[in-house]
Amino acid sequence: MNQRAIWIAAISLALAGCAVGPDFKRPDAPQVQWHTALPHGGKLESLDKWWQQLNDPLLSELIVDTEKNNPSIDMALAKMNEARANAVISGANLYPSLNASAGSTTSRSAMGPYVFQQTANSAGFDARWEIDLFGKNQRTAEAAQARYGAGEVGWHDARISLAAEVAEVYVELRQCEAALFIAQSNQQSQALVQKITRIKESAGLASAMDAARAQANEASGDSNYFAKEGDCARTLNRLTALTGIEQNALKDRLSARLGQIPIPNAVDISGVAAQALRQRPDVATAEWNLAAASADIGVSKAALYPSLTLTGSVANNLVYMNGQNALVPTWSFGPSISLPLFTGGRGRAGVKAAQARYEYALASYQKTVRDAVHDVEDALVQLNVANTRAHEADKTQKNFQQLYLATEARYHAGLSNRIALEDARRSWLQAKDSATALDRETVSAWIALYKALGGGWDSQAASDSLADNSNSHL
Repeated sequence: MNQRAIWIAAISLALAGCAVGPDFKRPDAPQVQWHTALPHGGKLESLDKWWQQLNDPLLSELIVDTEKNNPSIDMALAKMNEARANAVISGANLYPSLNASAGSTTSRSAMGPYVFQQTANSAGFDARWEIDLFGKNQRTAEAAQARYGAGEVGWHDARISLAAEVAEVYVELRQCEAALFIAQSNQQSQALVQKITRIKESAGLASAMDAARAQANEASGDSNYFAKEGDCARTLNRLTALTGIEQNALKDRLSARLGQIPIPNAVDISGVAAQALRQRPDVATAEWNLAAASADIGVSKAALYPSLTLTGSVANNLVYMNGQNALVPTWSFGPSISLPLFTGGRGRAGVKAAQARYEYALASYQKTVRDAVHDVEDALVQLNVANTRAHEADKTQKNFQQLYLATEARYHAGLSNRIALEDARRSWLQAKDSATALDRETVSAWIALYKALGGGWDSQAASDSLADNSNSHL
């Protein structure tokens, strides 16, 4: 290696790693003060134990089982793996490449009466290294790593959405089962009243109008029962398709808690309000996309400057010719430089385009944060209203229960008739049905809050890998 080549290599190494373009700076954490009332006075547990708060082990089992074999999860996982592989590929460009080569050629030629045959065997190594003078490869690797981070967050997002969907359908089925039982009790009550009214009509103690009304009420009760039965069957079909569990096996697992709606414990979100936005997958994805766009600016700026590549090879060549052989070692080393001189403005336009993409990513991040605040606010309002309504509905159904019990006591004492007793029973059943529907609404509000708060997954480790340097330009 001559002195000139040594100096070129030294200068190249000194310049390597000097990256143009801005270093990514994480946006400031949004300072959030929730304006809505916190449910249960803000008493909360850890979000990563969210489903345990519903005190329904079967729901947690179904969520885990569904995640094991679900196309949406598999798709998100494949995208994440692709992004990881691309990050490895981009990172590899920062290092030299070394390839081994071997070959053998045989040639024969004739000159008059003389015949010459030659065999050449060669084995060696070829090396190539693009010196990262202005950080193009470094910024490309940073962008690829950020996109891998976004892909990983996308996988978490798919898991959160799937868990929420399973829970929502499960709770809907449990509420439907409870409502079906109430509809059946109402149906039986209406049938009994219709039978009593028909007997009274035959005895001249009830009018034809009373009998017609009782018969219409019975038909209405039958219709309501069959409609609710169909609703439950369709909801079960949805849960079967969602979980991928064979329906008879799923029915067996569901039978243990038939008609029982899981009710959440108190959960404290006041302790995570400031971090709630960063742990949302959509906010984290927007932040990773912003980091990738920042790195892309450096890639486009580096394209305006010269690129330097070092190449070299070492080989041994063994030549056989007419019974004679010779070993011929060879080596080569040399730099090559490429400088964009005239590109019709393409380079500068590429920088402007990258800067515009960064501005778009920044605006998208800011919008995502605003939407996240709105989602949490709405979820808190929904939960607070659902809690209040469920509490009032529970009081209402207890009052109707007391009315029914009082009417039953009067009936057994001979102070009331059976029709009055059944009227009181149906009023109580109607109040129970309303309370059950509001219990489901409360759980649905919890599920909405689960999604609004990012599902409780910990994105801190992923977020910490984002660069956090001040903006700087070469």
